[in-house]
This record gives sequence, structure tokens and C-alpha cells, in this order.
Amino acid sequence: MNVGRPKDLEKHKQILLAAKNLFLKQGYHGCSMNQIAKEAGVTKLTIYNHFQDKASLFTCAIEQTCETLMETRPFQLTADSHFLDAFAQTCQIALNIVYLPEAVKLEHLLIELAAEQNPLALQFYNASHQKMCDGWEDFFQQAAALGFIQAADVEQQRLLLLSLLLGLRHLEILLGVRAIPTPQEQQEIIQQSIELFMLKYAPASA
Repeated sequence: MNVGRPKDLEKHKQILLAAKNLFLKQGYHGCSMNQIAKEAGVTKLTIYNHFQDKASLFTCAIEQTCETLMETRPFQLTADSHFLDAFAQTCQIALNIVYLPEAVKLEHLLIELAAEQNPLALQFYNASHQKMCDGWEDFFQQAAALGFIQAADVEQQRLLLLSLLLGLRHLEILLGVRAIPTPQEQQEIIQQSIELFMLKYAPASA
């Protein structure tokens, strides 16, 4: 497969954009390669010149979408960092990502795939949720190394923090029975989450 020429690269982008839009709107099974070709303004044969099959196109389209959503990285801490401010800003970045309309649609798509035990669900999870988890664990490792929090199992720290930030509230949002929190509500959620987290993991000298 050669996508190195400008026209090929442009078609490649058109196909990925069309695929992303249709997968998010109609689900994995709800759209066909014919529909994607029509949306992209190319032939179905052109799609197969770029992607082996629907599954590989889905993987590429979703990974690209996740990379775009996750392009903002958590803070790099230093000894001079105001930790609680950095912690709050990192929480806000996470909520900004989670509550994007595209991110909510991605969650619905992941649930659809997981419900049928589709192996694409794991690839999807690794490209989205796992990246955010890795970012949080790196943040907590930095914080412990600098003495801002107790050194502990970073997975447990990440699980606690995300449970506090999202919890049952996020499930209700995905089910459509609760609205996305307003900016003011998000600030209150972040403040309460950090306070509870620090009750457990504040350094002994604090």
C-alpha cells in the first residue's frame, strides 16, 4: 500500500475523516464500506487500496480520533510546582477530554463493541482509556518522587482519583439521564475529589 504521494495522502485523510464521522454517528455495524466511500467521495476500491478491511479502517480512524482528543498531556511537575494547582488543572484537562461530544460518542461505541466481545474493543480501549490511565500514573509517580504525595501503588491512586472525578455520575451521563456538569459544577467536583484524595495520600509531613 502506497500513500506517499500528495493525492494519496489527501484521499487517505478523506477516508479516515469519513470513517470517523460515520462510526461515531452510526456505530461499527451501522455503517458499510459503501457508505464510507460515498461520504469520502472515493470508490470502495480506493478504500481497499488504503486499508485492508473494515476492521483496520476502524482501528486507524478511532486511534487517530483518540490521539487528537488526548494530545494535551498532564503537567510535568518540578520541585517548584504548586502541586494542588497543577493537580486541579490536570483534573480539568481530564474532564475537558471526557466531556467532549466526540469522547461521549466514543464511549458509546466502545460499550457496543464490548457488549458483543468484539476484539476491537481492546484496541479501542488501549488507544483511549489506557492512555489517560498511563498519563495519570505518570503524574502520580512524579508527585511522589517530589514529595507532594505519599509513594504508593500508582494504579490504586489512579483508580481512586478517577472514581472520585467520574464515578456513577459518568455512567448516568452516558445513559443520558444526567447532563454534563457545568463549568462551576466541574470545579466543585475537582475540589472535592482532590480533598478526598489528599486525605489518603498527603505526605506525612503535611
